[in-house]
Amino acid sequence: MASASCFLHQSTARLGAASPRVAVPRTQFVCKAQKQDDAAVTRRAALTLLAGVAAVGAKVSPAAAAYGESANVFGKPKTNTEFIAYSGEGFKLLIPSKWNPSKEREYPGQVLRYEDNFDANSNVSVMITPTTKKTITDFGSPEQFLSQVDYLLGRSAYDGKTDSEGGFESGEVATANILESSEPVVDGKQYYSISVLTRTADGDEGGKHQLITATVADGKLYICKAQAGDKRWFKGARKGVEKAASSFSVA
Repeated sequence: MASASCFLHQSTARLGAASPRVAVPRTQFVCKAQKQDDAAVTRRAALTLLAGVAAVGAKVSPAAAAYGESANVFGKPKTNTEFIAYSGEGFKLLIPSKWNPSKEREYPGQVLRYEDNFDANSNVSVMITPTTKKTITDFGSPEQFLSQVDYLLGRSAYDGKTDSEGGFESGEVATANILESSEPVVDGKQYYSISVLTRTADGDEGGKHQLITATVADGKLYICKAQAGDKRWFKGARKGVEKAASSFSVA
């Protein structure tokens, strides 16, 4: 197979000595024929085609690359690693993956406790106790129910008088304020969800956010309590606590 290669040359044509004209440069193309091996050309074309196909096949999704997923070249779906699914005795919930199981038992009927690796004040507990109630509403309103299980709100480590403690009445060592309550129905089962901010005279964590989810099933009272200190609540602990409490459900 023959091909042509062209080279650019510049030459200057000179006129006779008698002419006063200045030399004018001329541009011309010089083409030379070159012989190439047909087989080499065919191989080169094939390799070029294969390289193009490979590049298209390995192309990363633009959306994935935009979010730093360039290594996910095979397009496998990413799993949620922030929470782990836990199934217990007739209940299930999601627990922050950075929390560890704890053997500590604070409340009657406690069957589960997980706590933050770095701060035990951030934790979730599940309690199951027998009851004669047929449904959670038999306890009264969410506020009335909370008054019957107020042991869940904890006790103060402070054991002195509180006359000088700002925000506390004389002799009072703890306060609890209900921030929000609701009565959701999930899969036909009535629940109470209560958000409480407690504060103790010892000033621990500046108070605690405690989320309580409760229901009744098969003669048992199921309670999930997730909490975090007020300081950590606003530093990121809120998400894990709210997810654990809201994901709690009973079969």
